[in-house]
Amino acid sequence: MIAVTFALPQESQDFRHALRHASAAGEGRFLLGNLGPEEVLLGHTGVGPAAAAENAAALLAFARPRMLISTGFAGGLDPRLATGDLLLAENFSDPALLAQSRALAGDRAFFGALTSQPRPAEGVAEKAALHRATGALGVDMETASVAAACARAGVPLLAVRAISDPARERLPVPFAEWFDLTAQRPRPFALVRYLAHHPAHLGPFVRFVRGLTPARHAFTRFVCDFIGKS
Repeated sequence: MIAVTFALPQESQDFRHALRHASAAGEGRFLLGNLGPEEVLLGHTGVGPAAAAENAAALLAFARPRMLISTGFAGGLDPRLATGDLLLAENFSDPALLAQSRALAGDRAFFGALTSQPRPAEGVAEKAALHRATGALGVDMETASVAAACARAGVPLLAVRAISDPARERLPVPFAEWFDLTAQRPRPFALVRYLAHHPAHLGPFVRFVRGLTPARHAFTRFVCDFIGKS
């Protein structure tokens, strides 16, 4: 069995469609299905380090996969990475799984460090400062917690992310305006209210949302290809 985790169902939608014979497992917390001959357990970690730690631990208490693939969106810190580019996190991933990834990815992916932070890097200057401080190519909020849970369970991890917002672009809507981290749910009315009061942000927000689709396709294709060759 291979486990695959995403932060939110919006990230996993393409992958869920690729699974066959999928059914709920673990009292509805997970989805168990097949990708080719491989049995796959899909879980959602939620957003942020606390939720990711709790939900990754729950998944690994429910099943002991032979590997776990943590995937989803990340913000870009290195200006070389564009929307939809793949980042394979060398600092979190098992060396053998990284070697398999290099053979598979070719020129489709960047290999380097990923940093996990307790909140998003929203502005261009903030991203540049984080890049200088960490040397990381991208930033997310969950991978470090998932990696810690995998280390405790002795499960090899592959961390692969696709860039949703490049280093030279700020997030068009502040994170707190569209997502409630405590409740772990989107804030659609707050988002609409923010855009109504900041109409200049509407165009950048639409471009950001459009960019999520190719980014989601990128990490979904890679993960499906990786599982198919594992």
